[in-house]
Amino acid sequence: MGKGKYTLRSIVVRCVVIMVGVIITAYGAEAFVLANLGSDPVTAFVQGLSKVLPFVKGDFGMAMNVFNVICFVIILIVYRKGIGVATVLYTFTLGTFCSILEPWIIALIGPAPSMVTRIILVITGTLALGVGLGGYQAAGYGAGPSDGFNQFMAKTLKLKLKWWRMIFDAIMVVGALIMGGVIHVATLVGMFCVGPVLGPVLNKLSPLVNKWAGNEDLSYEEI
Repeated sequence: MGKGKYTLRSIVVRCVVIMVGVIITAYGAEAFVLANLGSDPVTAFVQGLSKVLPFVKGDFGMAMNVFNVICFVIILIVYRKGIGVATVLYTFTLGTFCSILEPWIIALIGPAPSMVTRIILVITGTLALGVGLGGYQAAGYGAGPSDGFNQFMAKTLKLKLKWWRMIFDAIMVVGALIMGGVIHVATLVGMFCVGPVLGPVLNKLSPLVNKWAGNEDLSYEEI
């Protein structure tokens, strides 16, 4: 049953790849937050959101779910074709995995990690975000809600995606500063180092996912 990317084998393989990518991404986001040296713009914004929403009560994972659901609702209304299986799974599970991983990471690094440990968190967090984000997108089942929103805004404003993404990141940083998210040196690391990891992972993993899913005939355009 099904064709191409939507045979049973392909669906199972691609969903597993998505969830592994989401879990790795969740570690990356939590690593940045717990390092407390600044975070990538979206993570910093969500960190600030966790401090101002009364029903969140400082829970970063719950704030991440709120942020993703808001983005999801927006693209559901204005850019429905941007929604895929990965969009749904990413929206409703990333924050939950952040909450699950947080106590494990704290147990590993202790309540007052040294600067060396915090730097290691930033390095591993950067790698995890690049690998995780590239990994789940390699499944070919769509992008996360904020990425879908960015695609819509770039098309609506007739801007190249990279230029709109710079504007979006700036908005996230300003919002983070207003709400109390941590903006520091690791914010620059997140902004400029995640992409160079994400691209190669996406390019290398996409044809492998097609092979594992039994879709060797499907082509993939490198980014």
